[in-house]
Amino acid sequence: MERVRLGVIGCGGMAKSHMNYFKDIPNLEFTAAADSFADNLKSVVDTYGVKGFESGHDLIKSGLVDAILIVTPHYFHPEYAIAGFENGLHVMTEKPVAVTAKAAKQMNDAADAHPHLLYGAMFQMRMRPDFRFIKQAMVDGTLGDFRRFTWIGTDWFRSQAYYDSGSWRATWKGEGGGVLLNQCPHDIDMLYWLFGLPKRITANITLGKYHNIEVEDDVSAIWEYENGATGVFVVNTSEKLGVKHIEVVGDRGRIEGQPDGSLKMATMNMSADEAIKNGEMWSIPGFARTDFNVTPSKLEGGPHQATLTAFLDAIVADDASKILAPGRDGLGSLELINAMIMSGVTGKPVDLPTDHDAYEALMAELIAKSEKNK
Repeated sequence: MERVRLGVIGCGGMAKSHMNYFKDIPNLEFTAAADSFADNLKSVVDTYGVKGFESGHDLIKSGLVDAILIVTPHYFHPEYAIAGFENGLHVMTEKPVAVTAKAAKQMNDAADAHPHLLYGAMFQMRMRPDFRFIKQAMVDGTLGDFRRFTWIGTDWFRSQAYYDSGSWRATWKGEGGGVLLNQCPHDIDMLYWLFGLPKRITANITLGKYHNIEVEDDVSAIWEYENGATGVFVVNTSEKLGVKHIEVVGDRGRIEGQPDGSLKMATMNMSADEAIKNGEMWSIPGFARTDFNVTPSKLEGGPHQATLTAFLDAIVADDASKILAPGRDGLGSLELINAMIMSGVTGKPVDLPTDHDAYEALMAELIAKSEKNK
């Protein structure tokens, strides 16, 4: 296969931003699109001359595509992904891959049942050079053993008008959550990619603290890892002057991320444990500081295009190792999101991996309560 026939399910704003760069990917042949909203579908069909379908399932069964890109509201991602695998198609889905970890697990199981088909997710932030530098420093031991992280993502400001723009927005039934499901899958995938799953999360979340919505718009959480490391995670959609602050600490060094993508790193000539046990009373271990002017990615077309290009290259080469963001990793992100929502709503710490059935029951309860109050 030299060119991959791609079908897009969902023709809203995010899908159209993807379609803008399709022409720049040599091995992509855009052949079909699906959307239940006639105006969205017509604009894509008229612009790109592709075959249009009112149903994503009809597109999947059409025989016109080799792979699908799913760009629908979150709840529909598992349905179309599983149908894609069952009909012999490669699958790339937008983030989050689902709303619940149980649904994400079902997607992984479907992918595992069809090992000849490839599964990717649009976790394009993995392409950023600053995060890739941090990842490498974690892997090669530059920072030593992981001790803690601080992640403050308060740069996701949203007005009430944003939430009022769609009846499905910021609802348990329509979206499955608020800042954690809508704005922060980027952040959470980075933390999962860098540090994996903690053993326990304790979260304080507030439902509609600053907006007239039923889901969370303010989250503060503590993550605890098996090795004793901890994480502090703070996000909201209420700070007009919000920031992105990232700090990663190991027993031999620290990296601090700056809003412009640059990094400040300090490394010590001995481990913190050694300094604690053997250092003199007021001695300070020798250290070196380095600043890195890590600029935003210069990848042609940007990180979204690079992520999809790698996925299509993997299909052409029949080599899953070429995928930059495996779809199966989406389960880890959902474990983290579900754990924070469950901890915040119940007021109790949550161990990971989460109890999938218990979370499904909690979601059903939240949806029922919301519907009753309407």
